Amino acid sequence: MARVRPLGFDSQRRLHVECGSRAWTTQMRLVADSLAKRVNECLPDYDVTGLIIHPYARRLPPVVEERWQELLGEDLGTQIIPLMMSRQGQELSTMALSAQARDRFHDMIPEVLERVRRLLGPDSALVEVRDPFLYPVTVVVTASDDWDNRDIIERALLDTWHDVTQVFGPEHLLSFEHAGYSQADRFVHEWAAHHVPSPEDLLPHVRTHDEEERRTREALLISRKPDLCLAFVTDPDQPTRMADAAREASIPVRAITRDTTAGA
Repeated sequence: MARVRPLGFDSQRRLHVECGSRAWTTQMRLVADSLAKRVNECLPDYDVTGLIIHPYARRLPPVVEERWQELLGEDLGTQIIPLMMSRQGQELSTMALSAQARDRFHDMIPEVLERVRRLLGPDSALVEVRDPFLYPVTVVVTASDDWDNRDIIERALLDTWHDVTQVFGPEHLLSFEHAGYSQADRFVHEWAAHHVPSPEDLLPHVRTHDEEERRTREALLISRKPDLCLAFVTDPDQPTRMADAAREASIPVRAITRDTTAGA
């Protein structure tokens, strides 16, 4: 896993991150205050109130995954996803697929805690079920190397932002991610920085002509299972390598050419 992985925001606007080792957990706790300040300098619209540092988490006990819907009820159980147990099994972290589900779950936390403790038995160390953070929506963007039309990119990004707001709701964090080496990537980065700031800026935004490095970055983006791939292509018969990889991974691809700003 990554050394430090952003998980999302909770209802108190705290950014949760998961660390890949004890050493990184310690390091992140030492710099948490300064990092929160830095995040707010870069992303003032988010007004981050602090960081919650999770050590590398234990995966969920199988019985919790198997009986989660039974614990919450079928309706809410499909909208709240149990993620991990941290602090040596003392905390249970979850993710909400909608703001409405998050708010409903908040009122049920004491009851859920008791149900899970009974399920795990008398040896359970669980003492806290955290407020869920909202599912973060991720759109990965790729483009032909010779793509140079900024206007089409900006219109497509705006349309996608509107679509995500309509489908998921305005509270969900949206991030536009890219490999960071083309002129089109720079257009995306500059537009997103002004309109849809994101705390996930994990890839350097630098040009590179190293083919192996390009492949590595593209594979990393696809491995994180984004919700959509936007592909700006100068020739519809020559899709980008990352768009092909997204299709192979069953990630929806929206292909955009110079002649149209919406396509399948």
